[in-house]
Amino acid sequence: MCTDAADLYGGCLIAWGASWEAAGYVEEADFLDACATWAWEGRQLETEAGEPGATDAVCRSRDEAFTAEDATCEDFTAVDWSAAP
Repeated sequence: MCTDAADLYGGCLIAWGASWEAAGYVEEADFLDACATWAWEGRQLETEAGEPGATDAVCRSRDEAFTAEDATCEDFTAVDWSAAP
């Protein structure tokens, strides 16, 4: 999911004439690291709560949206990355 999110978002940044730095990241690799950390933290929290699987389900759903033929920048910007799975 993170790689597909970076691909979609990176294309959006180019279309908007913006850079990864303008989006708050040093470069794409920084975004990928933040995304992977988000997923790892989600898995840790759900394991501690005794409810594993929610993060993986969210990641699959987002990946489907990000890789859809008709995926748009809005598909990325509509994601609430601060919401817990």
